[in-house]
Amino acid sequence: MAHCIKMALQYIDEVDDENFLTAVLNEKDYSGRDSLMIFVELELLEIIQAPKVEAVIKRVYNSDYDQSGDLF
Repeated sequence: MAHCIKMALQYIDEVDDENFLTAVLNEKDYSGRDSLMIFVELELLEIIQAPKVEAVIKRVYNSDYDQSGDLF
């Protein structure tokens, strides 16, 4: 699991376009969960606390994105 987390963090660091990263993190799986919800469910704090991910979370929280469910 540590290797997957490391790869995810490297990918997040490489993405320069905040809009693209927001779209990727808001992409839903077949169960209707987005990446942010999965990170919370799996308690992947290293990813949730990454500066770019925190910025996306704040952006989503303070916007009119569909926020069905609860991150916390």
